[in-house]
Amino acid sequence: MRIHIFDTQQLGISGIVAATALETNEGLVLFDTGPESTFNNVANELQKVGFDANDVRHVFLSHIHFDHAGAAWRFATGSGAQIYVHPRGAPHLIDPTKLVESATRIFGDEMQRLWGKFAPVPAGRVKILEDNETVRIGPLEIRAIATPGHASHHHVYHWEENLFGGDIAGVRIGNGPPIPPFVPPELHIESWRESIAKIRALNVRNLYLPHFGKVKSPIQEHLDQLDERVARWGEWFREKLSAGLDETRLRSEFAALEHSEIEDFALRSASAITGHLPLVASYEAADPSYMAVAAADRYWKKFHPEAIQNC
Repeated sequence: MRIHIFDTQQLGISGIVAATALETNEGLVLFDTGPESTFNNVANELQKVGFDANDVRHVFLSHIHFDHAGAAWRFATGSGAQIYVHPRGAPHLIDPTKLVESATRIFGDEMQRLWGKFAPVPAGRVKILEDNETVRIGPLEIRAIATPGHASHHHVYHWEENLFGGDIAGVRIGNGPPIPPFVPPELHIESWRESIAKIRALNVRNLYLPHFGKVKSPIQEHLDQLDERVARWGEWFREKLSAGLDETRLRSEFAALEHSEIEDFALRSASAITGHLPLVASYEAADPSYMAVAAADRYWKKFHPEAIQNC
């Protein structure tokens, strides 16, 4: 069965947000959709390989953040695709009011430009998947695995020797390093590391990421590097919060830390360019570093306030 990586070209930028498609004898399966603002780009990519948007019959969402699920309603209302999602994500697909309100607090007037139009997914098109529940599509079984840490409503999807990893499996652009996208409001370090352990135990041969595409390095090495960074970045934020750094300094210092790690890795792998943007800029487009500050601040204050009692 052929697998395609479609570049959504969000904001006209290549190589930062992908939709992954699987050909089956029961139509196309799409893993994440990209934002609604890129729906036409994905439709054009489908045409290049002999399909159109109406051929998408199944959409498996890793989670409901707009860069992953924003176009789900277009496939549900247009082609009548079944939309599969974690139980906690389903209500927000059916009624996205609270989700839009929450995102607007972060992105403000940029919502339309970034993500496009917002509309509900018809309830009859939404299928809730529990942890370890499988969906049979022809001879293929696709298994949903609950993997919180980035978001409490996160699934990865496992079939044969393949895994669609969502954001819990990291952002990895060009020949850059795997980094964990720390975003508010549901960052949870311990859960993230447990989720990585779940993925590691599957011992898959192929790992596909929304940011961006198929992982080219050994999967276990990728996961080891990601796990180390989740733990180390979490501790870095604990130390900085304990020292009383304000938000402005945290944003600046964390951006410097992340960018230096990306640049150092790129130099070692002899590739500092992806698409038409420098590698650091591509990572920032896919996963803005400033969002990690609010995420980590909330995590430590909610779950381990005693660890930052001096802040």
